[in-house]
Amino acid sequence: MSASYVGWRTAQWVAHHVPPALVFRLAERLADCQWSLSVTDRRVVQANLTMALGAPVAERALVVREVFRNFARYLVEFFSIHRVASPSLDVEGYDHFDAAHRRRRGVIVVTAHFGNWEVGAVLIRRMGFPLSAVALPHADVRTDRLFNAQRRRCGIEVIPLGAEAMQHSLRRLREGHLLGVLGDQRLTRHGCLVTLCGRSVTLPSGPALLSLRSLAPMVPTFLVREGAWKFRLCFEPPMWPEPRDRSTGAIQRFTQQYAAVLERYLKRFPSQWLLFQPLAGPA
Repeated sequence: MSASYVGWRTAQWVAHHVPPALVFRLAERLADCQWSLSVTDRRVVQANLTMALGAPVAERALVVREVFRNFARYLVEFFSIHRVASPSLDVEGYDHFDAAHRRRRGVIVVTAHFGNWEVGAVLIRRMGFPLSAVALPHADVRTDRLFNAQRRRCGIEVIPLGAEAMQHSLRRLREGHLLGVLGDQRLTRHGCLVTLCGRSVTLPSGPALLSLRSLAPMVPTFLVREGAWKFRLCFEPPMWPEPRDRSTGAIQRFTQQYAAVLERYLKRFPSQWLLFQPLAGPA
């Protein structure tokens, strides 16, 4: 049994069995231990925050530690959202989402490892919209089953990232579904060079390519944490694809538009960017 699976399984057990008043405090203490012990993770977060903020961030700065704590909170929320019927939620920019959805071409909800993207998908599903999410399979099959079982329990269809993901995603969009995708980490060989926070980085080109092939608009969407079980769901203006334009230039323009929106959120809420891998630079 892998150590990572034991860790995820323990997180699930804690979320289910520790009294709600204690579970977040316990999660924060465990996060502090991880922050203190994991030099590799700490330095990756430090580098990502230095890029996002445009100024040097110390390796042991409070904002770095808060990223670890927010990741622990994310896990608590993810593994227990099915037991929380009505978290506190404010919705911002719903008109943007509604304008995209009324076209009946499907909507690509593009987000990031930010706030709590998993709970964001669940809350959108609870608004009555069928939603499928493209997810990178975990290396450990048991861990993958654990996460996907929780997603399906909350009404989210999982599309594993792989050879069939593009066709499966296009099919769901043509059926008018919402498709949740992450846009801040390249997970395949397909990527697009853009400027993010003044740096040249490679972001995934999949969301833009899906939009151009399906003619479904992309709506940048972020769930911002504002407290314990308190969130703000932010819909940004839709990005409309041009018919018959699937060129490399169109993919790059779309991806750059998303990067500009993402940059605003990273600068406003840097401790909610829960990315523990370095961003890829120019190929």
